[in-house]
Amino acid sequence: MNKRPVAFFILVVACLYLSVPFCLAQSERGFWLPIQIEGKVYQTLKKEGLRLSPKDIYEVNQTCLSNAILSLSADNSTFTPFATASFISGNGLVLTNYHCVARYLERISDAEHDYVKYGCWATKRQEETYLPNLQINQLISIHDVTESILQGTDSLSGAPRNQRIQANGNQLIKEYAHGPRIEGKVFSLFGGRQYVLTLFRRFNDVRIVAAPPLSVGKFGGDTDNWQWPRYSADFALLRIYANNQNQPANYSKDNQPYHNDAYLPLSTKGIKAGDFVMVGGYPAQTRQYVPSFALEKIIFKDTQAEADIAKIKLDFYNHRKETAADSLRSYYSIQAGSAANIYLKAIGEINGIRESDLISDKRQEEQALAQWIADDADRSQRYGSTLLTDMQANYERLTQLNYADQLFRDIALYGASVIPFAGKFEKLVQIEQQQRKNMHTALEREIQNLKPLTESFYRSFRPADDCELMTRLLDYYLQHVDTAFYAPSLKIAATHHPHQLSAYIDSLYRQSPLNSKQAMLAFLDSVPTQGTAALSNDALYQLSLGFYRMYVDKINRQRQTYQSRNMELYSRYLQAYAEKRQQGPIAFDANRTLRFSTGTVKAAIPSEGVIYTPFSTPDGLLSRHRLYTGNPDFDLPTRFTDLLVQRQYGTYLDRTSPVCCFLTDARTTSGSSGSPVLNAKGEIIGLNFDRIWQGLSSDYETTGNDRSRNIAVDIRYILWTIEQYSHSQYVLEELDIQGKK
Repeated sequence: MNKRPVAFFILVVACLYLSVPFCLAQSERGFWLPIQIEGKVYQTLKKEGLRLSPKDIYEVNQTCLSNAILSLSADNSTFTPFATASFISGNGLVLTNYHCVARYLERISDAEHDYVKYGCWATKRQEETYLPNLQINQLISIHDVTESILQGTDSLSGAPRNQRIQANGNQLIKEYAHGPRIEGKVFSLFGGRQYVLTLFRRFNDVRIVAAPPLSVGKFGGDTDNWQWPRYSADFALLRIYANNQNQPANYSKDNQPYHNDAYLPLSTKGIKAGDFVMVGGYPAQTRQYVPSFALEKIIFKDTQAEADIAKIKLDFYNHRKETAADSLRSYYSIQAGSAANIYLKAIGEINGIRESDLISDKRQEEQALAQWIADDADRSQRYGSTLLTDMQANYERLTQLNYADQLFRDIALYGASVIPFAGKFEKLVQIEQQQRKNMHTALEREIQNLKPLTESFYRSFRPADDCELMTRLLDYYLQHVDTAFYAPSLKIAATHHPHQLSAYIDSLYRQSPLNSKQAMLAFLDSVPTQGTAALSNDALYQLSLGFYRMYVDKINRQRQTYQSRNMELYSRYLQAYAEKRQQGPIAFDANRTLRFSTGTVKAAIPSEGVIYTPFSTPDGLLSRHRLYTGNPDFDLPTRFTDLLVQRQYGTYLDRTSPVCCFLTDARTTSGSSGSPVLNAKGEIIGLNFDRIWQGLSSDYETTGNDRSRNIAVDIRYILWTIEQYSHSQYVLEELDIQGKK
């Protein structure tokens, strides 16, 4: 990794190490914090092939690899990233997946510039286009704040303890987070046994530099999702812009490319089966240590509901896609692709857990743990002789609330678009109804905030679609959720279920001001003189807000109580687990913090009689393109196929054994999309974008499984696409390419 001096201070985190013999088998690979790659962990990785030093990966007061790996989020969502990216030049150039930015390309597309269908290829920096609402975040430092966070909590438990922890965390963030667009958050690790404060610099002027068309970047579409072999050139190039002081800033035409110290070189030297790899990124969540009774409910209740709801959305958008005009087909394809991604992931997890018999294995481990605790009076005193039965009893009630929470999120937050949009107006209604001091000033301020949001929302809002989707999702909700979680407005809807539900919801949309931009803008203009009754009394608004009110009153508050109790018990459970395990550093569950996983380029046997070789090639891509003629998932631009048919491999593709994508057995999960796949020297050899569905149960396993593989697009295929097919060749000049011919 390229290094230049940089002045910032990073406190090394004191990890939760156990003072017992250490053993790190290859089967125990997991997600390591940057500061864990030292000592015996580092020695093991070094034996496996890593050639970087611990200081190359993470070091105080100097540029390191960790500073070059970024996260992607929406505006003001620094600590809930949805994907990973990395700096690949010192001029703010960023590499990530195409599918991670496809929704942003769709938002800036119009009839004249369809960036989804044709791709986006800037030919010079002046053509790099701003992507509203996309934020990039760079790690500045990590601080171990365990002692400070737990100060004053010794005599507390439950909600009071959590409140004290929250207050301590807020105070620490105030102390540490200084400077332009610097934000901090405290993360809990390993059941609250350790706390770290992470500081990030957020960038909001992000511009698209290069992205292939949908047919190239997502070749195979929904048909090939979670499958192997794959041939997607799933990449996009972004650039961060900053003000004239090289500080993060809002978009301005006067901003200049950001100058960064840390960036990753690219390697075109090639890879082979068995080569060491390391994947760096921001994985969202794993649950490797969850007990059997919790796993059973998570998989066969919550995840099953997630699959069911995603299937409802997938069927809906696929139906719309079949009859859509060309100008809308890409929109429906993206929506269907998102739903298919969730559906197939959920199904993969359910099947994987069932086939692996993991729940039975965990039960046996728990029985052994309970016996181990009972065999020693001191352990019984420290951990509690009824630890596991207490956990299970608490979790039975928590399960009901988790299920209601799951459906609230999938149906209200990420289902019908009108629900979260209606929620944006609750503050306006409250200001008017509560008769606050300086109410008119507050109303005017909120109206001015809501007008641009309204303009933006209706650019992509399709009332007929939303009405139909709302009907389908409410039908599922009414069938599966206990009536205790019905708001009054939902109880009214339930009287029309099932036979008259469609007609009832259709009437709500037709009569609501939420159905059109003109009506909502007119409503906003009328508020200063006529108040908010036209919206607050609207049945569709009441139905939408009912979900939020029920969530706050009947789900979230109770859920927090049971979660607090669960955290107390789970913390003891993990401590007992670690002590009995008799091993060294533990790879904590992923939680959207920077992690590294390692592995090798490796084939797979995902099921009986099936062998996955580790590489896909241009010949395989062309064969699949011809085999599925007429299927839009396998369309390709004529010029793209001509280049491959004529073997115009240019500077970067190997003429004897060209590679499109490859498999590794490194750990990845949601949020790892866009993660750089590095060789032993820290050079990018590929870009992670997917996994095979047969190994998705690895999110719940401490040792992983031999079916688990992640899929990466080869960096040479990306460079070939830029050089031979794109119009953005100018970016090649600023890259540090190792092994270039």
